[in-house]
Amino acid sequence: MEIIKVPEWGITPMPEKGRRLGGLDYFILWSSLGVGLLVLSAGSFLSQASFFDATIAIITGSVGGSILLALAGKIGSDHGITSLVSMRPSFGIRGSYLPAILNVMQLVGWTAFEIMIMGRAAALLSANVVPYPILAAVFGIVVALLGIAGPLAVARQWLGKFAVWIAYGTSIIIIGTLLMAPSTQHILSSPGKGMSFFTALDLVIAMPISWMPLVADYNRFAKRGRTTFWATLIGFALTNTLFYFGGVLLGTFDVLAIIVAMQQIFFGFLMLLLLVDEADNAFADLYSAAMSVQNIFPNLSQKHLIIGFTVLSTILASVVTLQDYETFLLLIGAIFVPLYGVVLTDYYLVRRQKYTEQMMFDNKRSIGWPAIAAWVLGTILNFVISPLSPLYVPSMPAIGATIPSLFAASLAYLIIHRLIRKPEAKLAT
Repeated sequence: MEIIKVPEWGITPMPEKGRRLGGLDYFILWSSLGVGLLVLSAGSFLSQASFFDATIAIITGSVGGSILLALAGKIGSDHGITSLVSMRPSFGIRGSYLPAILNVMQLVGWTAFEIMIMGRAAALLSANVVPYPILAAVFGIVVALLGIAGPLAVARQWLGKFAVWIAYGTSIIIIGTLLMAPSTQHILSSPGKGMSFFTALDLVIAMPISWMPLVADYNRFAKRGRTTFWATLIGFALTNTLFYFGGVLLGTFDVLAIIVAMQQIFFGFLMLLLLVDEADNAFADLYSAAMSVQNIFPNLSQKHLIIGFTVLSTILASVVTLQDYETFLLLIGAIFVPLYGVVLTDYYLVRRQKYTEQMMFDNKRSIGWPAIAAWVLGTILNFVISPLSPLYVPSMPAIGATIPSLFAASLAYLIIHRLIRKPEAKLAT
C-alpha cells in the first residue's frame, strides 16, 4: 500500500525537500527516455534519405533538439515548476490552457502507441500464447503504477537500480550486431529514395521536441539546475542518436516488422528485456498528462487522472496503428517547436531567467496575446512548408520546417513584445 501514500506534489513550486535528484539521476532518466521501439521506428523513416544525410540529420537533430530540451528543463529546475506553469509568464494563466489541452492529446496518443507496441511485441515474442488484449492490460497496469509512484521513485528505484541497465545492455548488443550484419554495407552506401536532409532533420528533432512539454515536470526535482541541464542534454542526445541510427540500419517502417527482424537475428529475448524499459516512456506520458490537466484544474487528484488516462490509452491501443506515425511526428513539431520558440525566448532573452511567483500564479494578463500570436504564426509557417501541407512540393529546394518556424515564432514574439513595451514606457514617463 506504500505506493498509494506517495505525495502528490501538484503544480506549486517544488519545496526544497522534494529536490533530491542529482546529475547522475537525470543522466539515467533522460538516457532511458531516449530508448524505445518508437525511436527505432522513427529512425527507420530516415532510410528514405541517403545514409550520409540521415547520419548528419541524426547527429544534428539529436544534439540540437536535446539542447532545446535541456533549456526547457532548466526553467523547471531553476524555479521548481512544471512545464505548463513555465508557459504562464508568456502565455498567461488562461493562455496556457490551450497548450495544456494539446499536450494531453499528444500524451494520450503516445501512451496508446507505447502500450500497443509493448503488447503486440510481447504477443509476437510469445508466439501469441497470451492474447494481445491481456498483455496490453498488463502493461497498462504497470505504467499506471509507475505513474502513481511518481518521478522520484521511478528515477531512483525503477530506473537507477533496474530498468536502465537492461536498456543499456540490450541497446549495445542490438546496435553492435546490426553494424556487423551483412546488409549493413548496402545501407551504408544507399543513395536513399529522395528524402531531403531537412525533412530527415525535422523527423529527428521531433523526438526531443515531443519531450519539451514534459521535461520540467521531472527536472523540477533537481538539486542543481546547471548540472541537470548537462545531464539531460548528454543523456537524451546519446540514446536518441543510437536508436535513430539503429532504425536506419534496420530500414523497415513497421515496428512489428522490427520485432520479427529481431527474432530472426536471435534477439527475441533481448527485445523482451527491452520492453521492460519501454514502460518508463509510457509512465512519463501519463504523469505529465495528469500535470497538464492540473494546470487547468489544480485540485483534481493525480492518481485518479493517471488511472483514467491509462484506461483511455489502453482502449485506444486496441485500435491505433503506426501507419500515420510519421505524420504524428511532423504534427508534434508543427505545434510544439514554435510554442517553445516563444517560451524559451521569453525566459532567456526577455525576462533574463527571472520569473517570479506572481508571473506564474497571479498573472493579471490571463491571456498573453503576444505569445499566442507568435505561436500561431510559427505554427502556420511550419505547416505550410512541411510535407504535411498540400502546397508542399518535394522537388523544390527544402529548408525543413523546424528551424524556420522556431526562429519565426521567436522573432515575432520579440518584435511584438518590443512594440507593446514602447507605448507602456512612454506612458510611464
